[in-house]
Amino acid sequence: MNAVNKNELIGRKASAYAPASTGNVSVGFDLLGAALVRIDQQPLGDTVHVEFSQQDEMINSGEFAHVCPTDKMQNLAWIAYVLFRSKLSNSDEYPAVKMELVKSLPVGSGLGSSACSVVASLTALNRLFELPYTDQALLTLMGEVEAGASGDLHYDNVAPSYFGGLQLMSPHESAPVINLPNPDSWYWVVAFPGFSLPTKEAREVLPKQVDKSVAIYNAQYLSAFVAYLYQGEQTLAAKTIKDVIAEPYRADLIAGFKSSKQHLLEQGALAVGISGAGPTLFALTSDLAQAEKYKNYLEQNYIQQEENQANKGFVHICQCAIQGAKDIELSN
Repeated sequence: MNAVNKNELIGRKASAYAPASTGNVSVGFDLLGAALVRIDQQPLGDTVHVEFSQQDEMINSGEFAHVCPTDKMQNLAWIAYVLFRSKLSNSDEYPAVKMELVKSLPVGSGLGSSACSVVASLTALNRLFELPYTDQALLTLMGEVEAGASGDLHYDNVAPSYFGGLQLMSPHESAPVINLPNPDSWYWVVAFPGFSLPTKEAREVLPKQVDKSVAIYNAQYLSAFVAYLYQGEQTLAAKTIKDVIAEPYRADLIAGFKSSKQHLLEQGALAVGISGAGPTLFALTSDLAQAEKYKNYLEQNYIQQEENQANKGFVHICQCAIQGAKDIELSN
């Protein structure tokens, strides 16, 4: 690298797309997350383009560019870049960077919007700088930036967004995530109502401690969920998706959640829960025709219809995305 003039690097480009994710999956508070891909193959996530340039520059574009801070130092994508560069031992050998965040997810949606910005940024930067960080080191950087946004360090959004699939967090630093069997028979109907619920606010309503019986129930549901997946019992796994930790306290923060959940369960949904910290709702079914019915119901009954909303609500039918940002290549 020392033999290469900085100017010779100017113009080199790299890109990355990070898929949306649903954190917790109800049954695994702060421990479980799934990457999502729309079945119509339209994007549900963020894209970042980076390029070596004469000077640092940050551009926001995309459907939800209006939710991005105008001050780049408040933008998570740029914060990720600053951290990325600060950890490099040979940072001075590289030119400045021009970054474009194509924001396709609303902030505070419960679909890992902040994680998408962070994961896409760091993945693109790692490619631009010719892979100075290992997967584990990059994941650590992602968690550090995400912690600044949510107030707590957890990987249930960044890990699936980066690696893809259904990821369980591990207590071992040398192997921080476990890739669980993919529940490929599930359709995830995700409904964002059109208003945001900041993660920090959603965490503030949670109790500092839980009763022993609640802790036991939670452990029972999560362990059964994992065991059923490894046994190939995807329907039974879905039916163990229950949230006894966060949902009882967060449900009242989300208009229409309780009534929609009750209706969907009565209509045969395998599970219904809050995606991440909310307000997005997810419903699981193994029947595509049922998924379409749930989508129609949620569009009529869960999405806010007020005019002049900063964000428009949406409902998408998804599956668990096998590929994350690590393996998705984009052409510049």
